[in-house]
This record gives sequence, structure tokens and C-alpha cells, in this order.
Amino acid sequence: MEERRKSPRRAVHDEFAIIPTTINVQVLDVSVAGVLLRSDELVEVGTRGSFGLNLDGSRFTTDVQLQRVVAAGAEGGYRLGARFLNLGPEGRQLIAQFMAQ
Repeated sequence: MEERRKSPRRAVHDEFAIIPTTINVQVLDVSVAGVLLRSDELVEVGTRGSFGLNLDGSRFTTDVQLQRVVAAGAEGGYRLGARFLNLGPEGRQLIAQFMAQ
């Protein structure tokens, strides 16, 4: 078999890499503690990710960690309960203003 690679390679042992993926979710509700999502894909409890949402025209982003994953029942898919990991004062204020409406 002819080698087709154009660059030399070297084996790597006992190292891991993270390949981030995007999962489309529907936001069901939000609080200053976390968010409830619906997804067609099963995701493991403990999974961490970046979460972004527009609340009344303001962009809100933070890291989340899934705390609970359950089958969504008749609607299909899964309900994902995630907690905010690094929600700063601006994010808390934005959510509080959104909830006060």
C-alpha cells in the first residue's frame, strides 16, 4: 500500500483530547441557578458546555453542566437540567430583569 500522507506522523500514547460538539436544544425555562432544555439527542449527566441565549435583545453566555437528563415522554427527546457554572453579576441581573417582566 502506498503512503498518501504528505506530512510525517508520530504516534501519541496515553493522551486525550476534547472535541467540542454543538447540540441544538430548545430552552424550556431559565432561572438564576440554571436552565431546562429539550434535546433530540441523549447527553450524559455531568457533560459541560457553553450556553448562549438572547434575553430581550441582550446576549447571555455562560458555561453549564448537566445535572439531570430524563426522557421527555410523549413529546419525544430528552429534558436536560443544567446549572450555570460561572454566572457573573451581569448575567444574574439580566436573568432577574427577564423574570421580572
